[in-house]
Amino acid sequence: MSPDPAITVIVPTWNRSHYLPDCLGSLARQATTVSFEVLVIDNGSTDETPHVIDEWCRRDTRFRTSREPRLGLSFAKNAGVRLAHSELLLFADDDMIVDERWIDSYRRVFAEQGTDRVLAGGPYVPIPNDLEAWPAWFDEAALPDIGLLDYREQRILRPFEYVWGGNMAVPAEVFEQIGLWDESVGRRGEERGTFEDTEFQDRWRAAGGSVWFCPGAVMRHRIARQEITPRRVLMTAFSRGRNEFAQQRLYGPASFDQIDRPSNPRAIAGLIFGLSKWLWWTMQFRVASTQSSLERARRAARAVGWELDRARFNKESSLLWRALGRVTFV
Repeated sequence: MSPDPAITVIVPTWNRSHYLPDCLGSLARQATTVSFEVLVIDNGSTDETPHVIDEWCRRDTRFRTSREPRLGLSFAKNAGVRLAHSELLLFADDDMIVDERWIDSYRRVFAEQGTDRVLAGGPYVPIPNDLEAWPAWFDEAALPDIGLLDYREQRILRPFEYVWGGNMAVPAEVFEQIGLWDESVGRRGEERGTFEDTEFQDRWRAAGGSVWFCPGAVMRHRIARQEITPRRVLMTAFSRGRNEFAQQRLYGPASFDQIDRPSNPRAIAGLIFGLSKWLWWTMQFRVASTQSSLERARRAARAVGWELDRARFNKESSLLWRALGRVTFV
């Protein structure tokens, strides 16, 4: 009998027969000397997914499969955990394409840090689902506003920073210490559900563990082309500005009472100026649909989100600021 592989890649899948060959192909092409297997968990698919999986298992002895009939991403992940015999488990979504050094990048992180008290995740890089070029108006600087996750450097993540469950490496002993994925949360078929990956990381951190970012473990995530719209880019940039203010307030170097809060007239003037820039560059984009005009509108939207919440800080009860917040959002 051959020894157990050092790494098991667990790929839960549900009705993604059109994407699965690209995902499994990228795993088959991994440039690594470490022994690994790919365990594909069919989560009750009703399309051609079982035939695609069987074909790969016949073609490559590193691939094997099992079926989990209970619909739910956490059920499928846990089925993979129970069947794996490796020391390190990697999780990949079925609509992803991984870089050829994906496995080796994770292997190096755990060789350096050890498997004690550590789990890790890598970058999510959005790509159009048809693998064609971005729209002519889209600048890759806007990737963070359509789903890019990239902390850029190898480090321990802070409490408000998370990696995503579709690109995560978890030592088997972590599951022994804190249990499996929470089956009451997570995606179920077409229902997005809640986030089993953040719940798992919160539970791990509460037990004294750390979450690392592995910049070399790059995974490219397909996004439906109809979801790549200027409106989505701008509204996400606005929300991201608000979120970044909240993070600085809670975790930044300044204390809660040290954050600069402008006077009402200055805050209102700054917000109106920012909104004017956002409106101007949005109108320019409507006229010309250029990358540069949308990028300027995106930067303005992000700045307005930041300035709105900075100006509203400690003014939540004010009717004026509630009204300004609603107008800005619209």
